[in-house]
Amino acid sequence: MESLLAAACFAFLLLNAPGAESRRCHCDDDGDGGGVDDSSDQSPYKLFVFGDSFADAGNALKGRLGLNTRGWYEPCGVSDARHGGKPTGRCSDGMVQSDFVAKILGHKEAPPAERVRRHDGVDLSPGINFADAGAGVLLGWNLDTQIDVFRRLLRHKIVDDKDLSQSVALVAISAGVDYSDVPSDPADLDQYILNVTDGIVDGVRQLQDLGVNDLLVNLLPPIGCTPWNTRAYNYTECVRDSITGLHNKHLKHKLGDDDSVLLLDLDTVFKGIVTPKTEKLFYHRHTPCCESADEEGFCGQVDGDGNKQYTLCDGPDDYFYWDNTNPTQAGWKAVMEQLEGSIKDFLGS
Repeated sequence: MESLLAAACFAFLLLNAPGAESRRCHCDDDGDGGGVDDSSDQSPYKLFVFGDSFADAGNALKGRLGLNTRGWYEPCGVSDARHGGKPTGRCSDGMVQSDFVAKILGHKEAPPAERVRRHDGVDLSPGINFADAGAGVLLGWNLDTQIDVFRRLLRHKIVDDKDLSQSVALVAISAGVDYSDVPSDPADLDQYILNVTDGIVDGVRQLQDLGVNDLLVNLLPPIGCTPWNTRAYNYTECVRDSITGLHNKHLKHKLGDDDSVLLLDLDTVFKGIVTPKTEKLFYHRHTPCCESADEEGFCGQVDGDGNKQYTLCDGPDDYFYWDNTNPTQAGWKAVMEQLEGSIKDFLGS
């Protein structure tokens, strides 16, 4: 095994790739620039969220500032009008993917994080969010662990079996944490990617066995296009990589024919936003809004004297990426606008 890239909220590798599929999102008028009326939160669907920083809405522990806790510290949340522009544990300037999926289902935002469900007044009727910023299949508060907690809540009737008949699960293992330490031999790398995708498929099958009817499963976005990888090229171009294409090929082969699963093609949608030479949605497509001073650092990092070790852009809406790996709120809105139609078609809404 050879350590290649350690990232912020997830880690990515350089090498060689192809691509895949997509569609469109309604958003409310409370700071994410949309316009859907979400004055009520009476969706017929409960949303159960599993995954990593793309979906975490407050599960990462609020501890000492560090790579995995930075979502609780400034400048995260600066564009999040719904929460007063304050950090909420999300690895973004505002809303993340799970929030936009929730909006498509008719909720106001992502369901409550599992870590706060015991607090007084927490409404679990929209569902529960188990995602954690540092999660993968093989590492951290991983997919298996998250599903185990979900299983316990079902066993103890905190989540009722009947809720699952009208439920949707988002499985967002897509930030590449598992690929921070990979084999250097190509044959071993192929097997490693197969193991990661097998873990995602196993998680999907576990959720189906528990009674979840409909699942939205992320494909891997183009890891060669993240600021983590494009920084070496002055944020001017994507790097060719051999992980994204193979990872997504395995998932399509294993899940593509399952009528209860919709694969969300982040690879094609991200590429369509950050690589076109015309119709540019964002002025800054590779440069992160929040850039760490050190290439091994992270957004929000400070030194021992409290001095900022990062720079922050003036207008996050002009940037697709918030930090080394995660989109801005505006970036997620643009992505989910292209996926909303296929999600609604899948759910028959």
